[in-house]
Amino acid sequence: MSKIYLKYLELKQNNPNKLYLFKSGKFYIFVGDDCDIINNYVVLKKTKFSNESDKCGFPENVLNDYLRVFKNHNLDIAVINDVSLNKDNLLYNYIENIDINTITPLESLNYLKKIKELINNEEQS
Repeated sequence: MSKIYLKYLELKQNNPNKLYLFKSGKFYIFVGDDCDIINNYVVLKKTKFSNESDKCGFPENVLNDYLRVFKNHNLDIAVINDVSLNKDNLLYNYIENIDINTITPLESLNYLKKIKELINNEEQS
């Protein structure tokens, strides 16, 4: 999973009604369900972001123009310029969803591998 998408999931868990606009290179993008929601108000080109999600967005130089449009639609938008992950929440939520009563040995090894990747990704940030 991409760092932006993981941050999106973390933020949505805390406030599912807010729309999150992420800085990504020279663009600002919406991902996940926010991409679909924003397109009800402003048509932005939707493309594949990852296996989990689509994205849509616009160049960074028109951010203020779009923020005005979003405000006129009374949309609750949070601009996220830093996608640092809250590792503790992320790992906790990931582990919490493991059903230890039905997990196979191979699945448990895959979970451990994913947890190690999450920790390594955060340390490299």
